[in-house]
Amino acid sequence: MGETRARVKVYGNSGWKEIDALVDTGSTFTKIRASVAKEIGIEPKYDTTIELADKQLVQRKLGLAEIEFDGIRRPVLVAVSPDTEEPLLGYTTLENLELKVNPVTKKLEKAQAIEY
Repeated sequence: MGETRARVKVYGNSGWKEIDALVDTGSTFTKIRASVAKEIGIEPKYDTTIELADKQLVQRKLGLAEIEFDGIRRPVLVAVSPDTEEPLLGYTTLENLELKVNPVTKKLEKAQAIEY
């Protein structure tokens, strides 16, 4: 099916950084590297357990950030990972930014928020 990548701005308490992230609709949280979190002042303070694709469970810290894509900026919890891991844009961020992946173009596009 291919992959979708996105350049997003991640904002912390002391600055921001633009990163390239793999869009992962199977990942709950957006994941950023620990060095980026430290550089822009994201404090990893919430604990969570995350199941990886191979069913392995890992402990992660979550921190509050703001993510911006295409001029839309919203608050999200981000998982802080070792610097060796690739940044991911998870589905909670996609939902908060009202975005979806177009499977044909492999690009992010506006999605309609829903409330049933």
